[in-house]
Amino acid sequence: MYETVLTDRRGETGGILWVTLNRPEKLNALSMTLFRELREVFEAARVDRSVRCVVITGAGRGFCAGADFSGGRPEGLKYPYSEGPTDLEGARLFFRNESETYLALRKLDVPVIASVNGVCVGAGFDMVAHCDMAVASTAARFQVAYVKRGLFADLGGFWSLPRVIGWRKAMEMMTTGRFMPAEEAHAAGLTNYLVPPEELEAKTMELARAVEAGPPLGQKLGKYLAYHTQTMDLEAALEFSGMALSTTAMSEDRREGGVSFSEKREPRFTGR
Repeated sequence: MYETVLTDRRGETGGILWVTLNRPEKLNALSMTLFRELREVFEAARVDRSVRCVVITGAGRGFCAGADFSGGRPEGLKYPYSEGPTDLEGARLFFRNESETYLALRKLDVPVIASVNGVCVGAGFDMVAHCDMAVASTAARFQVAYVKRGLFADLGGFWSLPRVIGWRKAMEMMTTGRFMPAEEAHAAGLTNYLVPPEELEAKTMELARAVEAGPPLGQKLGKYLAYHTQTMDLEAALEFSGMALSTTAMSEDRREGGVSFSEKREPRFTGR
């Protein structure tokens, strides 16, 4: 269906959407086509209630080597590094094509897990920081590559990285551009689990299955509140939570949660 993305449905209910960046010969660098196809996948998943969890990984030995500016640009989307950034409107529209993909990722209601199998730099590092959870192989390594090109983490890394790995570590990575090994990234809080390469897929599936088994409405609202109350004080956040609570309180899943508890069995949530 797609040229640069593979999709697969996994899990007990098929609720795990497994998304693979599929340009292994380029270490899954993000071409204009890959940006566009990822955006289409994310937008479709957002309105598909059968999707309970999204996993993003890379084909081959890398997760994502950043953005690929060589060829494949739609007409009108020009960013001529070789001649200098003279086409300012073209550059703005070029960037919009990239940034809309990352906004589509952040707009996903369901939990998103990055499964990092190898090198993860630039826009790839931003992508992992935008995910809700991450599992990494010990073969992974991370870099804010932009600064080595006279740029900055423009696809939202400047926003997500300090929140995920802490201010001081993020500032170091964003200003030096050094590589961060998997063990250091895990210690900084970038990943939930760090495993040997041969265990990566199994560990990711274990986490994804645990998400898939949960109550979709409660999970979606919990994620929404986590993101949208960060700038609120506690009182305002709790008022917001109170209004959202009625959505889950009247649901079939809320009733199933109570009944399964009283019957001493695992709940079977349907997302209704």
